Amino acid sequence: MPISTLYAKRLKTNAKKKLKILLALRSFSVVGSLVLILSGCSAIGYSKPAALQVTSTPQASVFLDGKHIGKTPFYSDQLKAQEYTIKVTVSDATYVDKITLTQGTLTVVNRDLSSNFLAQSGENLSLVPSSHGFFVISWPADADITIDGKYIAKTPSLVKDLIDTEHKVLISKTGFVDREFAIKSSSKYQLLADVTLASQVAKGVTPKQTTHQAEAKQVEILSAPGGFVRLRRDPNTKSEEIGRIKSGETAEVIQETDDYFQVKFEGKLGWIPTQYTKEVE
Repeated sequence: MPISTLYAKRLKTNAKKKLKILLALRSFSVVGSLVLILSGCSAIGYSKPAALQVTSTPQASVFLDGKHIGKTPFYSDQLKAQEYTIKVTVSDATYVDKITLTQGTLTVVNRDLSSNFLAQSGENLSLVPSSHGFFVISWPADADITIDGKYIAKTPSLVKDLIDTEHKVLISKTGFVDREFAIKSSSKYQLLADVTLASQVAKGVTPKQTTHQAEAKQVEILSAPGGFVRLRRDPNTKSEEIGRIKSGETAEVIQETDDYFQVKFEGKLGWIPTQYTKEVE
């Protein structure tokens, strides 16, 4: 065997041994769960390759810049670091987007495909060098970000000071199907999550209120019609009234939806509209 060929094989073998895990992702979809590993890639010769992992439901063909590179689940850690147009397609269901592969990191593309674009969902995860935190964007925007059961903010948002450990992430919005996955952040990179939510109507799912546990806090009732808000058994205006909270009084928040707080007031547990409240500092 020529010396040059033997040396190249040794370089490749050594490079694979030096792979370091930077992030672990668990993606939960309607049909089950997948466990993906996001790893840093070591240098081969004088260049650092990039890695790409693509999963889909159902199985589909993967193209980069028009070139067919395989079927899902797809993985390669020997790709050139640059911007690509990725296409994941099967039958009449297709996903097309721009992705940027970065040296020494893995980019994850996870899709639930559908012929109806509004019924598609998924997340793209990547690591951004020279930045920090967990940056979440979504379609549609203004989706709720909940991490480890704690409501954080609405998308788009940069979540700072995440401990380098595994975290459970939930992205939700009224009228859309939740996306839930787990991350393991790295203080050396910024983790970018680009999340797409599927329309409940397009998926044929019965719409429901999205709720999440709220941080321990008190809210004050602002000036409301009649000088009070009705405490209702359920979060809608047709639900039974179980009490009234006067303007200026406070209540403890238990959980919340997009439009209602569940509060504890005078021993009763009920729902009030958020529009007539402000948080007590």
